Amino acid sequence: MRQSKTLKICANHLVLPTMTMQEHSGNDKSCVWHASDYADGELKDELFCIRFSSVENCKTFITIIEEVAESQGKKEEHKDASDAAALLEKLSVGGNTKEEKEKQQERVNVAEIDDKHAMGEHTKSEVDKKEPATPAKT
Repeated sequence: MRQSKTLKICANHLVLPTMTMQEHSGNDKSCVWHASDYADGELKDELFCIRFSSVENCKTFITIIEEVAESQGKKEEHKDASDAAALLEKLSVGGNTKEEKEKQQERVNVAEIDDKHAMGEHTKSEVDKKEPATPAKT
């Protein structure tokens, strides 16, 4: 791909853990690698080659790209481990214990009573609690 104003050649792709940089055969100042190219609007696996002014610059470039690819792999592994840990937290081995079921039932009962109070309904036991039985005078 070329830059729009200067027409200089540039590459714009992700550095992935699966990417491998190799020295170009026959030239110590250049290296090659494969990457996905989207320049034409469609995904193509392309072979890239770059040539440097010195062997040292080429070696430095290769080591930096390999370090970045390795760190990307560690980030990906860490993300996978975090996702797995989150899923494991949601799992329950033995189902709900008796205490948990009782607490859940109490919450349901309280919610039902609150709903009835909001609608103005009262259960017979609630009415008995509110109005004490008084003997009728004759």
